[in-house]
Amino acid sequence: MTAIAFVDTETTHLDPRHGDVWEIAVIRRREDGVDCEYVWQIRPDLTTADPESLKIGRFEERFAVPDGVDAIEILKSGPPLKLTLPEMLFDLQDALRDAVIVGSNPGFDVAFLTKLLHAHDRKLPWHYRPVDVATLAVGALYGRAREWTRKDCDAAWYKKVAKAVGWPWKSYEASRHVDVEPPAKDVAHTALGDARWARDVWDSVTIPDAFYAASDEQLAQMAGEALSRTHGGQQ
Repeated sequence: MTAIAFVDTETTHLDPRHGDVWEIAVIRRREDGVDCEYVWQIRPDLTTADPESLKIGRFEERFAVPDGVDAIEILKSGPPLKLTLPEMLFDLQDALRDAVIVGSNPGFDVAFLTKLLHAHDRKLPWHYRPVDVATLAVGALYGRAREWTRKDCDAAWYKKVAKAVGWPWKSYEASRHVDVEPPAKDVAHTALGDARWARDVWDSVTIPDAFYAASDEQLAQMAGEALSRTHGGQQ
């Protein structure tokens, strides 16, 4: 089964010809549904870095690779794990092996990851077709418009979707309309924060609400728990 990897990068420039990736987040979803999170930082060449790109990603504030170290893996607890660049690239390839990359404008991330891996004679391990969550969300909204139009015989639903998401499509607006709040300011433009947001948009569109997917036994349990809360814990 092809895996899913929710991916985001922070870079020193918007153009991979002039900049490099310095932070990478991968959330690989295992077949059992468990998400495994990875965050790496790499020491970049800042010679041709764009100051605005560094500012957006808060490079000066967040870059944590110690002097004399190639890369680190940022762990959930404890100090970062120091890595050589070959070690980091091996781990990155393993996290993305046979996975479909899902993200917000994933072509951007793929371009920088491709540059990084090719510069060190590494193969690209991921599936060739990435998925953009903004496109996914807007497609879901237009799908709803199609159903509403058939029900109401009113094509105005299409115009309502177009107005809601703007043009070019605004990823944050599309996200809100599938019930996912975009990352807060202190989380936006961090690789892990944006990867988690991409995952949440994906899940909102592709995974049915628990109520509709539940078995009769699970629905009965939900109802019992709701009644218990309503009556102060007494049934």
